[in-house]
Amino acid sequence: MARNALLVAAAAGLVLLIGGVFGMSSLSTMSWGVPIFVIGLFLLIIGVTAFVARLAGGQGPSTGVLGRMKDFMGTGNQELIGTGVPCRALITAMRDTGTMVNDQVVVAFDLQVQPEGGRPYPVNHRQILPRLLMGAVLPGRVVQIWADPADPQRLAIDWSALPAQNL
Repeated sequence: MARNALLVAAAAGLVLLIGGVFGMSSLSTMSWGVPIFVIGLFLLIIGVTAFVARLAGGQGPSTGVLGRMKDFMGTGNQELIGTGVPCRALITAMRDTGTMVNDQVVVAFDLQVQPEGGRPYPVNHRQILPRLLMGAVLPGRVVQIWADPADPQRLAIDWSALPAQNL
């Protein structure tokens, strides 16, 4: 059912896109051609992207093209905070990725995750580092994280819990 709706959205976007091109081809119809073209373009992109994500088996918020972009930029996985498995992680290394999102720095972290009652394991993770915490987040500090129970490599650092010194 959802796949059919996505296909209808993509098809409607294609029809509007073609109509917009036709409307822009004449000076007398250009006034309605441009908005129709833009609406069609957005519908087509959203419909096709969502349909391809569904075909690929994507179910969560970090699937599809837009989800992969969020993961790369360090803005994904936030849905895990409060819903994932709470753990603590030691920051073993960190480096600037050269990426900024809304004037916030995206940092690549090397973490040693310590699950409750389990063996520690390493994770490479990218996430936005809030400006107010820049001096407090250093290698050797321990941060609160929330891990995905289905994929322990997928996690989110909870910045509402202040980093602590490794004791």
